[in-house]
Amino acid sequence: MTNQNNTNQNNEDEEQGLNIKELLGKYLYHWPLFAIGIILCIGIAFFYLRYNSPIYLVNSTLLIKDDKKGATAGAADLLNELDMFGSTKVVDNEIEILKSKTLMRKVVDRLNLSVTYKSEGRVIDSDIYTNKPANITVVKIDSSIYGVPLNLTFPSTTTYQLEDKETGKKAGGLIGQLQRNIFGVYRVDLISNPIKFQNLSITFSDPQIVTDGFLANLNVVLSSKQSTVLNLSFESNVPQKGMDVLNTLVQVYNEAALTDKNRTTQSTIQFIDERLKLISGELTEVEKDVEGFKSSRGLTDISNDANLFLDNVKANDAKLNEVELQISVINDVQRYVNSNSAQEKLPSTLGINDPVLLSQINQLSELQLQRDRLLATTTIDNPLVQPIIKQIETTRAGIKANIQNISNSLNNTKNSLQGNNSQFQGSIRKIPGQERQLISIKRQQTIKETLYLYLLQKKEEAALSYASSVADSRIVDPAYYGKQPIKPKKPLIILVAFIMGIILPAGYIYGKEIINNKIQNKSDILNITSVPILGEIFFNENSGAIVVDSKSRTAIAEQFRSIRTNMQFLHGKATPGRGKVTLLTSSMSGEGKSFVTSNLATAMAISGKKTVLLELDLRKPKVSQYLNLTNKRGLSNYLIGKAEINEIIQSSNVHPNFFVIGSGPIPPNPSELLVNTEIEVLLDYLRGNFDEIFIDTPPIGLVTDAQILSRLADATLYLVRQGVTYKEQINNLNLLYRANKFPKMNVILNGVVVDGKYGYGYGYGYYSDDVTHEKFNLKKTIKSLLKRL
Repeated sequence: MTNQNNTNQNNEDEEQGLNIKELLGKYLYHWPLFAIGIILCIGIAFFYLRYNSPIYLVNSTLLIKDDKKGATAGAADLLNELDMFGSTKVVDNEIEILKSKTLMRKVVDRLNLSVTYKSEGRVIDSDIYTNKPANITVVKIDSSIYGVPLNLTFPSTTTYQLEDKETGKKAGGLIGQLQRNIFGVYRVDLISNPIKFQNLSITFSDPQIVTDGFLANLNVVLSSKQSTVLNLSFESNVPQKGMDVLNTLVQVYNEAALTDKNRTTQSTIQFIDERLKLISGELTEVEKDVEGFKSSRGLTDISNDANLFLDNVKANDAKLNEVELQISVINDVQRYVNSNSAQEKLPSTLGINDPVLLSQINQLSELQLQRDRLLATTTIDNPLVQPIIKQIETTRAGIKANIQNISNSLNNTKNSLQGNNSQFQGSIRKIPGQERQLISIKRQQTIKETLYLYLLQKKEEAALSYASSVADSRIVDPAYYGKQPIKPKKPLIILVAFIMGIILPAGYIYGKEIINNKIQNKSDILNITSVPILGEIFFNENSGAIVVDSKSRTAIAEQFRSIRTNMQFLHGKATPGRGKVTLLTSSMSGEGKSFVTSNLATAMAISGKKTVLLELDLRKPKVSQYLNLTNKRGLSNYLIGKAEINEIIQSSNVHPNFFVIGSGPIPPNPSELLVNTEIEVLLDYLRGNFDEIFIDTPPIGLVTDAQILSRLADATLYLVRQGVTYKEQINNLNLLYRANKFPKMNVILNGVVVDGKYGYGYGYGYYSDDVTHEKFNLKKTIKSLLKRL
């Protein structure tokens, strides 16, 4: 038993070494399937590449300035009081603004991208964005035709017609004129000659859906963590469209940035214009009063003292006017800070020289702009918005406290200046009446003139700031695109198609193996059981019943000789004068048990061994039929005492050393006959008169005859046939082997097809008797190829 286990282990090691070779041979057998799979997959890949629109990557580079820009050195001093300089920008916020739906919607509307123009082809439609013959300006479109292709034709040089082929709806009108019809309100303008476009179709799309689609293809990233340069990229199947989208997006972004930046300047100019209008009217009235007073009294000049007094009064009144203006500005700032409305205009800081307050107002404005930009693309609960809202509240509180201090200071200054005016009024009473009245009137004129000139100066400064404002970004690289598309990647798709052409057939073959529950090669046996494999026998459909003779050089004959040699090691050293009994069985009928038994017996006889074969498959005997022997008297007659041993032994007519004992007539109770002592007496006689005794028994998967006879055998050969024996039956064999119910059990794999299908290649080699030269047969070749699929 130890030797048998060692042999089994050696066989397993040998099989493990051949696994890769068998595996490759198994798959190479199906090479036509792989060829078809590769050709089919690559064909599909070429078809996909031919008719799939290539996607190009359009790029642009934008610099976000984070330092203060927008004025020359000379203008800086004039504009410093208005605090119109740009402040540091958060680049992450600018990225979100560039990716906002608001800006992209403006791009879609400006470029009229909600209308798609295509030229119908045999397989796919081509986008003709770059050379479209007409341009359709949309005012309002019926939402029911969104996504519906409409045929655009031009019956004449001045008219057009739109048609929905599915519903049959038609509408037309004059080129270049706004039309209202069943499709909506729009205008068609002719760009080029439409004759070359025979099948022109247009599609109206929902602008919001188009916006979302463009945003999905847009990507904005920082070029590096240390810079403020943004890389903008856009994927488009029409490169020119992608370039227009990026260039227009940057243009719209800069326009929005300038609008936000000039909000303060616009508020200041509006405030000054309102004040100038009021002061201009008051100044005109005062000048008329001076002119009327002098005319009525004939006055031409005043005394030197009066001039000196007037100069002092002018200086004091100028300061008082400036303080009142500052108080008015402070009140506007306080109103702006106390208001929570998003529509509240940014207040003017005209005349306010406190740098802390100016910085706080500018900071509040920037924080509100950041909040509004973020709320355009997200909700108020976003973690980026909440810190900005808290900073706004903190800044408001600081401004309120600072305003209170400045207001108190200005009121004190105003009270002081008004006290000076009281003193001046007392001095006025000392001036003669007419001169006093003239001075009083001219004083009002001077006050209005001073205030009017001051406002004009501030208006010019604000206008200069507005004119010198520039966007806080600069285009480094305008939109451009690579000449090679990024999608689809032709080499990658061809490679994937080639791999799929291998994987799919391999998966098909593997799937067939998984669901196949029959033995196909030695590996299947070794994976289930540890029973040693004694040998293999090839399948030969052209062979007769006996394939072994002394002159045969066929591969199958050599395999029987190899098994004959292995059986000598299986039985071990022979006992003189006592023959060896070998029992052959299988799992079920049709596994070639009688064929193998007959040829093994023949091989033993040819080697000089006196051999006898017992046809103990009493239910379905086949040996006698194989050898064309009579079966009227045999084992069944002997076992019931109706015949003697010498009467049932007959020559095989195959070789002088080969004898056969037929089954005889089929008995009704074969199993009961085999448990009698007559079978033991028979085998004792045969052991003394023959060298080799072979017992052909029924399949063990059907009846128990083989197990009954196993007590009389020296060794057991179990027949397994490729493509016939089930794997579950090998499990039952393994149980019998472990229970040691059969002596020295070994397996013979029968019916092996040598075509590479199950891992058996032609490396086994054929002998000269196997070689035949046939003419080429197309039908047979095609049949062979189809068999490999």
